[in-house]
Amino acid sequence: MTEGALFTSESTLSVLTEACEGRGLDPTGAVTLRFGENAVYRLPREPVVVRVGRSVDAARKEIRVARWLEEHGFPATRLAVDADGPDVVQGLPVTFWQYIPSDPEPITAAEFGKVLHDLHALPAPTSFALPDFAPMPKVEPRLEEIPGGCISPAELAFLRDRHEELAARFENLEFVLPPGPVHGDAHPGNLIRATDGSLQLIDFEDFAYGPREWDAAVLSVRHQAFGWASEEEYQAYITAYGFDAITWPGFPVIRAVRELNMTTWLAQLADQSAEIEAEVHKRIADLRDEQAPRHWRAF
Repeated sequence: MTEGALFTSESTLSVLTEACEGRGLDPTGAVTLRFGENAVYRLPREPVVVRVGRSVDAARKEIRVARWLEEHGFPATRLAVDADGPDVVQGLPVTFWQYIPSDPEPITAAEFGKVLHDLHALPAPTSFALPDFAPMPKVEPRLEEIPGGCISPAELAFLRDRHEELAARFENLEFVLPPGPVHGDAHPGNLIRATDGSLQLIDFEDFAYGPREWDAAVLSVRHQAFGWASEEEYQAYITAYGFDAITWPGFPVIRAVRELNMTTWLAQLADQSAEIEAEVHKRIADLRDEQAPRHWRAF
């Protein structure tokens, strides 16, 4: 994101409109699909999804990853515009993706495990280099973006100290799976069940080269920490993927890092509603005790 570029629902909609007009696309009635780290819109009059991001480099990587996945025939969202890089409008990167008509049937844990297994079986790209994996690259920028007054100075100091502590603990981990391409933000919400029954992977912003335990542990955290996956679902997941991250000694660190990432992601949105602000305070309190139950709400 260019210094000084605003990232609000109003500014990203303005960016969307200008970018679409530059590409000859009709932005009339654009529907917001997601607003958080990125702003994602569907164009009702075009078979296109438009993604307004914060990082030009990340958007450029997304385009390269999309082409790499397509070369391997991997089921994933495809580019709607042939371009080597994103359009940069008002300092923000914009990319265009083919709209995937979806089936509302939820993605099962076993299906997620199979897609992740297949993704991790792909060879690393040779036409470009994926960046080395970093577990918390967005934490500090997110802390800077937290709306004023939403958390206390003590809470902010705690989050910064926690970030520093976990960075050191992560550096000392001993991984057991071979390194390779990782999605970086793999979870069932980043899969779409198309109307033809296929499962399509989306959201390539955090792709990197590094420890596959990071991706593999996401459902482990959801199961153990939050109870968002039942025991039956978790067993189906590890059968499909082939590895149980909970049994790996480094899992508590991965869990703690993911919890911090989840908390800081939500904290940057704390001024959007009283419910979000309350949830942020609850999460920060829970982070002070690694053994405390995590009754966290999903947003």
